[in-house]
Amino acid sequence: MNDSIKQKSLGELVANEIRKSIWNKELEFGQRLIENDLSEKYDVSRSTIRDALKILEFEELVISKPRKGTYISPFSNKDWREIIELRTMVEAYAFVKVIPKLESEQIKKLEMILEDMNINTINENWNNLFDLDMKFHSYVVNLSGNSRVIRIYESIQVQIRTFLVNLDKYYSNHQSFYEEQKELFETMLTKDPELIDKKIRIHIEYVEGELLADDQNAIND
Repeated sequence: MNDSIKQKSLGELVANEIRKSIWNKELEFGQRLIENDLSEKYDVSRSTIRDALKILEFEELVISKPRKGTYISPFSNKDWREIIELRTMVEAYAFVKVIPKLESEQIKKLEMILEDMNINTINENWNNLFDLDMKFHSYVVNLSGNSRVIRIYESIQVQIRTFLVNLDKYYSNHQSFYEEQKELFETMLTKDPELIDKKIRIHIEYVEGELLADDQNAIND
């Protein structure tokens, strides 16, 4: 295998592991990442770690400070609000756009994701629930068929998923998170553009807005 391809692939794998550590709350926002420590932890070269950090920096999940090092992005409330606003614009468009495309095959696909969510609700697994939530919303956005909208969404997916780690503080339990996703799906089945637009905006803006308002200590401006 070509060394450069192998090295790039390994860097992506390490980047994925670091993402998971952030989403599992093993790494904290604002925490410094030490190349030597990461190299030992993942048993890879420092150049591979640098490749991984470049990927994460492109996703704005880490920031590099000259002569200071690399840190997990601290994400202010302003950052989160901008992500929420962009997510709302993209998804409100996409969820209405796909109405004519919601046939039995597409509905079945969404039902399967909901079934997986229900299983993870029973198992009380927040991380899997959040991953499946992203899978559900990403599927709908891709179904819109608008390549530019899809690219915009892909560019913020990691940031959206990173924000979701905070939502377990808002929902009283796993079941309530699942039920809200199920309600969104049921609203989609009405194929009523106004109802769907209203529901997706409430689904994103209200819950995430309430969290930001109530969580000033954990997510600071």
